[in-house]
Amino acid sequence: MPVPQPPAKIRVLAGYFRSHWEGLSAHERHQLLADWDALALPLVEDAPDGDPGQRAVTFLYRDASAAAVILSANAMVHPDNLDACEFEDLPDGLWALTWQMPADWEASYRITVHHGRAAPPWRTATDRRAVRVAADGGGPDPRNAALSTGMSGSATSVLRLPAAPLSPWLAAPVPAAATGTSIMGFGATGEVAETRCRAGRRPSGSRQVLGDFVRHLELRRYRDTAAGRLRNVWLYRPRAALGGPTPLLVLHDGQVWAKYQNLQGTLDAVIAAGILPPLHVAMVDSVDVPTRSRELSGPIGSVDFVAQSLIPDLRRSLPLTRDPLQTVVSGASYGGLAALWQTARYPQAAGTALAQSPSLWRYDLDQPLLSAAGRIRVRLQAGRYEPSIHAPSSALHAVLTENGVDSGFQSISGGHDWAWWHPWLIHGLAGVLRE
Repeated sequence: MPVPQPPAKIRVLAGYFRSHWEGLSAHERHQLLADWDALALPLVEDAPDGDPGQRAVTFLYRDASAAAVILSANAMVHPDNLDACEFEDLPDGLWALTWQMPADWEASYRITVHHGRAAPPWRTATDRRAVRVAADGGGPDPRNAALSTGMSGSATSVLRLPAAPLSPWLAAPVPAAATGTSIMGFGATGEVAETRCRAGRRPSGSRQVLGDFVRHLELRRYRDTAAGRLRNVWLYRPRAALGGPTPLLVLHDGQVWAKYQNLQGTLDAVIAAGILPPLHVAMVDSVDVPTRSRELSGPIGSVDFVAQSLIPDLRRSLPLTRDPLQTVVSGASYGGLAALWQTARYPQAAGTALAQSPSLWRYDLDQPLLSAAGRIRVRLQAGRYEPSIHAPSSALHAVLTENGVDSGFQSISGGHDWAWWHPWLIHGLAGVLRE
């Protein structure tokens, strides 16, 4: 079982927006409400205490019939800090919540509204997971146009504060609610294959013109004899002219990157801008929650498939470098754990692990990784609001560095969150592929 996560430390600026509202004239209040549909939220201001490393972030919602409103920001909702996540009720159907947060905070969030006299479901839930699910049952912020998505493809709002690293090349994710477009590709035997981006659509045999969101992807299907089933892998080919063999990135939870996160759009932009060299990317499908938990969370399963089947086949069929250090395996959460196991067990196949929020509560990888010292590079990224992951990631980096392993650790002001996994994947790759 995961290590229980303590509640995040949230500094709530109680009454912050109420003071502003009460200082407005009747005309100014009327004008604010009249312009509501054009208002861009959240409001981001300097911290009232003058701390340059902090910002005051005000979330606003408008619903005169609401009985309670809660902010479900990634990693922040916890049974012990619900008061810090609930909006304050103001006149004219306004609801407000202001947090003082690090100026480089990156987060996805949803707003959930409760109507009626009964207690809101996040107050009646009996365990931490149920509290979080209830608080996350709403939808994106109607006044925030920036969207992202997670494993299921459900839309979330995204907030990046001004000190977060600039990512002008970041392609906009496309949640599952968006219009589906086709992913066209060729299977390992050369036959045309097509899937749909929207959940629930079945493959079709007809070839269609690709939309911008899914261009260049091939769907390859591999027989995994150990798992006893086919595995889907989406392949990205660089558009740029190749000067020779390219690096390879193997990326877990490939269905999310291919269908919803629009990684291919980001890769097109960063390669064109020279931020990354041309590279091929294999996005490995993790299927569903039970399959992912079984095959992606340990030293076998997906790890064996990638080393024994996927990488050898890709090296035979694509112009790839044979340098293990230029073969990067990455993923988030269980995918980050799998990336570390990959380099520990098969350093001759993939020598660089870029592990985002790796679930290190599950295994102690000190000795497995030290056994491959001198042949691997390890890059760890973890969010400050996921302490059961952040602390062991920092500790693992320290052990590896002290024992001569080429290791790096980046601490991000975020949670367990696709909102930062996408841009920081590129930041991490730029570091290892340009060294």
